[in-house]
Amino acid sequence: MGQTRIHEDVDVYVVFAKGTVVPRAFRWAGRTYTVDTVNQRWSGHNGHVRLYYFAVTAGGNAYKLCFNTQDVHWMLEEVYV
Repeated sequence: MGQTRIHEDVDVYVVFAKGTVVPRAFRWAGRTYTVDTVNQRWSGHNGHVRLYYFAVTAGGNAYKLCFNTQDVHWMLEEVYV
């Protein structure tokens, strides 16, 4: 499986279930990807900014999404194909 760094803004559709954010789909490069599985979630910091990461699968490929709490926006960080 190869890894490609993307680092582009995306729109992410989420639901809040039992106190947890669950990504359901994201829109990237004019296409909507339905999330099949959230494989892992974790958080980290970039200086004082809290970041939330989600490793998801969609359409047979793996993606790493990141939510930036300061700017309140989502990024597609990496694609694994």
